[in-house]
Amino acid sequence: METKHPTKPTAMNNPVSAPTEIEVLYPHLTPDYRMDAGATDDTRIDLITSGMVIEHAAYARAMAHAHWILSMPAGTPGRGMLLMGEPGAGKSTFGEELNRAYTGRIAVVSAEGARSMRELYGRVLQSLDGPVARSMHTPDRELVVVRVFQALKIQALIVDEVQDLAKGTDRELQRVLAGIKYLTNVARIPLICLGTPEATQTFRNDKHLAQRLPPFHLPVWKVDQAFADLIGNLETMLPLRKPSALRNEPALKYLVECSGGSLRTIMGRITCAAVRAILSGEECLTLNGLKEAEVAPPLRMAQVSVHD
Repeated sequence: METKHPTKPTAMNNPVSAPTEIEVLYPHLTPDYRMDAGATDDTRIDLITSGMVIEHAAYARAMAHAHWILSMPAGTPGRGMLLMGEPGAGKSTFGEELNRAYTGRIAVVSAEGARSMRELYGRVLQSLDGPVARSMHTPDRELVVVRVFQALKIQALIVDEVQDLAKGTDRELQRVLAGIKYLTNVARIPLICLGTPEATQTFRNDKHLAQRLPPFHLPVWKVDQAFADLIGNLETMLPLRKPSALRNEPALKYLVECSGGSLRTIMGRITCAAVRAILSGEECLTLNGLKEAEVAPPLRMAQVSVHD
């Protein structure tokens, strides 16, 4: 479930009408999510556990830049970006959302544990269901990758966990960076790198590539107005039938303390608490509910009792 905020209609184009039953029942939710609250418990639990994309300000800025460089004509020089954040900040989610938006037109590969361009080429081919064999040497893999990119009209290359490339020797790193630069230049596509804050060290010896990758940062969350707004927006999207009460200092402080400011951990706790709220009939998020959500909800038992 993605956080999309529809454009508010104007009175000129949409005459005032009597509120619908859904609007009366669930005014605490944004219009796009009110129908979800009227669904069955099983459906609502599926919606909550299917995953969410929270487009906070830093995330939205990075996504806007990604769409901008992808909208430029093929071959436009210097296209790229480096998105950095601590583990759980949302970097992989960013790559996945881009991949969904440009289905079949983006190659996504993880550099985790990669030490050679041969290995990275193999992962690129695997991600695109291209032909790859252990016996293929680096030049052969390079040629096949270029041909597959051209055949599939690939529009961008995303390299996740890019900081891992710097864990090898300087010579290995130079070869891999040269290979990545060659591949994106020949394919005439932008390079989007995702990594931890240490990722800047990956490009320390390649100033040309570093200049091509303007940095964007995803935050470690703390108790401030930005975090309160994030949680407040989330409350208006979860398909719970009563207004939640998390936009207060005790609840915000607890979420930051139990997660270390990691968005992934924060979302995991809220997801668990929201499912518990449905199963218990409480239908809203509270500080006590967050604390109880340290233990996973008895989802299997609930599903068995429903189907019985």
